Amino acid sequence: MSAAGVATRWGWLDALGAFLGGMLLLAWWGEAAAEPKDLRVVLETLAGRAGFTVEGLDRVAPGPPGVIPEGSPAEQVKALLQDYNYLLVHGPSGSLERVVITSRKASAGAPSPQRAYIETTRRGSQHEVQAILVGPNAIGKTVPLLVDTGASLVVLPASMVAELGFAPEQLRDGFGQTANGTVPMRLGQLRLVRVGAVAAEAVEVGFVADSLLGDAMLLGMSFLRRFRMTIDDQRNELILMAR
Repeated sequence: MSAAGVATRWGWLDALGAFLGGMLLLAWWGEAAAEPKDLRVVLETLAGRAGFTVEGLDRVAPGPPGVIPEGSPAEQVKALLQDYNYLLVHGPSGSLERVVITSRKASAGAPSPQRAYIETTRRGSQHEVQAILVGPNAIGKTVPLLVDTGASLVVLPASMVAELGFAPEQLRDGFGQTANGTVPMRLGQLRLVRVGAVAAEAVEVGFVADSLLGDAMLLGMSFLRRFRMTIDDQRNELILMAR
């Protein structure tokens, strides 16, 4: 083969290599461009694939999500929202149904600017509200609580200890004050309690034997004292505003 033929052959191979390299670069660029770069987009995409809803995306600051971890949708959400306060609400089957993003994490004790007007249900002279409780397992559980300023703590039946993810070493023996007097309790701390549009972190909770508590769970002062509180009997409304 002549020198000119060799040069032509190598020139053709160089051109082919450049073309294939360009195609690979374009493919890589297209894949990179398609990858979500914003945490809000990633959460929306994950929610669409896994079939749950996300509330409070407006509270998420723009920015990349980092590496999306493997695992269940709940595990992925926990990793993505490690800089935020949030609730995971599971359905009867145990699947993740709803994620509620409440705020970006701040320094402990930072006051909440939120205010809530919460519709109540009357049980005789008392008012009952729907609250979301989050224990050590970071799974939100919706329960009805009686608003009780005579209770020093949020008071729950002992049967909910495991449901909220408390291990035995996370609880201590103690006593709590309720409207029925002082009762023995197992004391711990909820990660978060949310009522309406307001939430409080690190809320003391007392677990009482189911037989002593009956069918009433109490929203006591370990939560209520965080807010200025008004109860409107005529409108059946609880008003909470951060102090």
